[in-house]
Amino acid sequence: MTLLLRDYHGHAHDATSPDDAGHWFDEQAQTIMPHGGCGQTFTMGTDDTPVLRIDIDIDADRAAVRWLPDGSYATEHEPNTPITVYESPDTGLIDVSPELARVTTATARAALVEYAATRQRPTNIDWSHRDQSPNDPL
Repeated sequence: MTLLLRDYHGHAHDATSPDDAGHWFDEQAQTIMPHGGCGQTFTMGTDDTPVLRIDIDIDADRAAVRWLPDGSYATEHEPNTPITVYESPDTGLIDVSPELARVTTATARAALVEYAATRQRPTNIDWSHRDQSPNDPL
């Protein structure tokens, strides 16, 4: 199956290798969004089934990394500050809670590259779960 990386706009990029995935991440993470900042949402998975979601703001050096199949999220640091990202043209800007935005941009990149290499949930970070109702903020 083809490994696809999707940006906030839903544009898909075939990841032909872990290095290719890392290069794509570097380019996209620095892209200026319509709101004037770099914060945006990426997803990665096979075909139309994303399994890894990264909400990232390189200016804040924070990201929320989530493993979609089980709802877990990465926990590298203690909660610090929320980040604002451009999720999609339909939803626009969203605030990602400090409870989720707990990894550095370098760690988020490493998780994406590891997933591209293994197609398994990355092991370079710790994962946690939280109870969340559908009306809770991100």
